[in-house]
Amino acid sequence: MAKPQPGGHRRRHEHGHDQHADQRDRTAAAKPCDRTSWREEIINRVPDLRPVAGTVPCRLVNALLRRFVELIEADLAAAGFIRRGPVFRHFDPEGNGIALDIQRTTALRGEVGFFINVGVLLAPHLRYYFGEDDPRRDAMPHHSVWRHRLVATDDTAKLPDHTFSMSTEADVERAATIVRTWLAENLPRMKSWLGDFEAMLAAIEEDRERSARARAEQLASGQWKAGRWPDGTWNDGVIRAYAHAERGDVDAVTAETAAVRHQACEQPPGGTKV
Repeated sequence: MAKPQPGGHRRRHEHGHDQHADQRDRTAAAKPCDRTSWREEIINRVPDLRPVAGTVPCRLVNALLRRFVELIEADLAAAGFIRRGPVFRHFDPEGNGIALDIQRTTALRGEVGFFINVGVLLAPHLRYYFGEDDPRRDAMPHHSVWRHRLVATDDTAKLPDHTFSMSTEADVERAATIVRTWLAENLPRMKSWLGDFEAMLAAIEEDRERSARARAEQLASGQWKAGRWPDGTWNDGVIRAYAHAERGDVDAVTAETAAVRHQACEQPPGGTKV
């Protein structure tokens, strides 16, 4: 009986490992960007998964998203925003700001899907969330006193859809145009609210009146109409509480804080949709 060669077991292991690694490399290169296929591969132990006709490889889907980010980043950087990962942030010297987040979501095979969330940030409210930590790195739209999820459909849609879906360069251009157009129309308004309680409270009342008109039109026609409703959700109670605090009105702050707590128990978080 032949003696085993020193290191033979290790060489056999390494050879087998190399075979598996090569096989995984071939599989990764062939795989489409499809979570269902990943799961089927694990369950069925398919040795070499071939792309399904009509799908887009993951690297191309990621390239589409990178191109979209490049297109909107040009406008946002010019407006004073700094990108960190999928989030763009702008702050004024007092610590009030605006955050825009690209939030990935599930998509059809060969597509990339995401939401665009925007929020107006109030400096004292950020201190409530972050304490001594710097919010300029981590503040998100859900920390805001006004937030909005952009609509991905145009004015011809029967109902609004907030999901941006891309599988071609044309989809990238269309999505970027929607976002850039919205930013051009709304960034000046959002910047005018930063740290200005009176401006925010006036905007809340304007949006409340606009919502009442849109609601009456929708009830009369039985149809949702694009452009009638104001964008965004206001956390109006929090804004009023900080406005009272700035004036030093302790009793008003106490009353408003109690109202905010009561309101939070009666509706989902996020403030008042006016």
